[in-house]
Amino acid sequence: MPTMLRATPSMTAKLPAKYGVALTGSDWVGLPLRIGHVPESGRFEALSNESDAVLVWTGGPSQVHICFADPSSGEVREHSFERLSGMMDLLPRRTRLHSVEWRGRPSVCTAVSFPEASMLALCSSPSPGLVPERGPQFGLVDAHVVDLVLRLQAQAEGQEYLGAVYVQSLSLALASYLSARYGAGAKAESSLRSTSLSISQRTKIEKFVDSELSSNFGLVDLAGMAGYSPDHFSRLFKHAFRQTPYQYVLSRRIERAMAMLRDERLSIAEIALACGFSNQGHLTTAFKRRTGMTPGAYRKR
Repeated sequence: MPTMLRATPSMTAKLPAKYGVALTGSDWVGLPLRIGHVPESGRFEALSNESDAVLVWTGGPSQVHICFADPSSGEVREHSFERLSGMMDLLPRRTRLHSVEWRGRPSVCTAVSFPEASMLALCSSPSPGLVPERGPQFGLVDAHVVDLVLRLQAQAEGQEYLGAVYVQSLSLALASYLSARYGAGAKAESSLRSTSLSISQRTKIEKFVDSELSSNFGLVDLAGMAGYSPDHFSRLFKHAFRQTPYQYVLSRRIERAMAMLRDERLSIAEIALACGFSNQGHLTTAFKRRTGMTPGAYRKR
């Protein structure tokens, strides 16, 4: 179990750092992540979490037995199951686990938490999130959640980092999906909110993107220019541009790279940085996916 679940002082000595380390820090623009490497067997006691969390498991299998507090009555409940790779656990805020025991093969837990500060940065109002009264849910299977969490993990670990827009879009998609499917449900936007971006707003966004392609601006930055929360802005943007903010920004970066490749005095590495890609490899991967050829092959055409 990762250390995003807070252990009591008596458990601290039994919770080595290798069981749960932060993947993200203060400079991370998305939802915070931790990763825990769990051995073949063990036991934790008195664990709790302050904010909603989703735990995605890879590896295993393991036989798991959990004792937890019923959120309504406070009575101790027990749940036993076989945890397989690709399963997830949902822990609403203020979940209390009396004990967790497991035995099987080593596994890895990627934990994403949803603190209020992070959610307010992505949404105009706090997300309904999970429902504490429903209690925790263990051993669920949802390929969409697993995919989103592992994509966020890849970004946090620096694997082909795709920028702040992509990270914030993934975070927003994960939070919205969990709330809609497993939580209180997404609240409809106020009918007083605009249902489309004006021509002036679109022009302003287009000019900003083109002038800042080399920088790592995020979804929050784009939404702020239009005066909307990131979640509402994403819907308006897709309606106006027929693609997501991430897809639009990536398209503009590829188009800029195609134009710059005509100047053979510029190295491909220089072009990558000028177009907002983290390195030449990132440009090459994105460019080939979009055009079917590498930047070098495109330059030689």
